[in-house]
Amino acid sequence: MKRIISMLVITAFMASCGGGDADANKTQEKSTDQTETKMEETTPVKTETMEAKEVSLEVKTTGELMTDMAFEPKRLEVPAGAKVKVTLMNTAKSEAMIHNFVLINAGTQEEVATQALEAGPDKDYISENSNVLAATSMANPGETVVVEFTAPTKAGTYQYICTYPGHTAMKGVFLVK
Repeated sequence: MKRIISMLVITAFMASCGGGDADANKTQEKSTDQTETKMEETTPVKTETMEAKEVSLEVKTTGELMTDMAFEPKRLEVPAGAKVKVTLMNTAKSEAMIHNFVLINAGTQEEVATQALEAGPDKDYISENSNVLAATSMANPGETVVVEFTAPTKAGTYQYICTYPGHTAMKGVFLVK
């Protein structure tokens, strides 16, 4: 008797799990495939668009001496044309560690740094040079400053530097994809 009941339960289970008409199974598989295709076609487009619109980045300064000051991270990546928000956190305690974040065209660091000295502290050591693409104001030790800008629309490699006098060793790579 137990064996008959077990067989009935197994048969009922198999029937409820799709052991029925083969054409019905094909129809069910086909509609599932269409749904998955539609989701694949629409979902990535929305995600890419949202990612390309806004990017928030945090950059910290490290080091208490001229010999060990640096940006962390040393490399940033953004989509071309994205709205970018860079938050610069000056984590230093030493009064000499005043920093800014200046995005420039690659290979123009020497020119921009020289002109920054001429611009002086009243202009946060930022010159009106066409190679300067974006810049924060100066951040004293323990301060945080923010800059918002639109990333270049041309993919490529750019640089970010600190233009405070003597801080030219502070630099990083800004990759636009």
